[in-house]
Amino acid sequence: MKIKGLLIDLDGVIYNDSQPIPGAVDAIRFMRERNIPFRFITNTTMKNREMLAAKLNAMGISAHPRDIFSAASAGADFLRQHEENTSFLLLTEEAKREYTEIPRAKENARFVVVGDLGNDVSIALLNDAFNCLMQGAQLVALQKNRFWLSDEGYKMDAGAFVAMLEYAANVRAILIGKPSAKFFDLALASLKLPAAEVLMIGDDVESDIAGAARMGLKTCLVKTGKYRAIDLQRAAIQPQIILESIAQLPELLA
Repeated sequence: MKIKGLLIDLDGVIYNDSQPIPGAVDAIRFMRERNIPFRFITNTTMKNREMLAAKLNAMGISAHPRDIFSAASAGADFLRQHEENTSFLLLTEEAKREYTEIPRAKENARFVVVGDLGNDVSIALLNDAFNCLMQGAQLVALQKNRFWLSDEGYKMDAGAFVAMLEYAANVRAILIGKPSAKFFDLALASLKLPAAEVLMIGDDVESDIAGAARMGLKTCLVKTGKYRAIDLQRAAIQPQIILESIAQLPELLA
């Protein structure tokens, strides 16, 4: 298998919430020492890229915001492409820092942008978003992940709230993050490598593995994070490689 570069998911691959995956620091160091190009590609929408880079550096992984492709920042880029982009943001205050240039409104919004609000989500906020949609706003889903693994256990992800709004307003969301083709295209363009020579490493068989496979990337599933054997059994698209964790990556590349 010819691999010249990698796309690497963050949550569930490099760390679980606040805890680094054992061996992740050494795996990233291995790639940097051998000048193997890679980018972090994440559906995380609760933090901005600066915060994600700071989190990685605190764990001993050298990272710069430009190394990270996040659904939150891609959503802001999408809105900047529209002349009229007044938006209602269902995002954390940290994620909203990616949207400083985007005008905001609760009424007459052109877009409703949905990410993971964590414990800040409320029926009142969802109803505000619903009313914007009923007035003609376009629903933008930064990601549609079903769940994620936190320090306290499994938690519903933004996909559940996107599905709720889609059903209530009878609309279809524009998907920004994985597994959308455009999101993978942006990361591949940064690597300047063809898809066939890039390996995607993730813990989600839907957004990571299936999304990457449809783009022609090589795929690797790790048994950390949100990995569940039953999800793998049900998956229509299977990973080409399965590792116990990213700690085995140096052995695989060697």
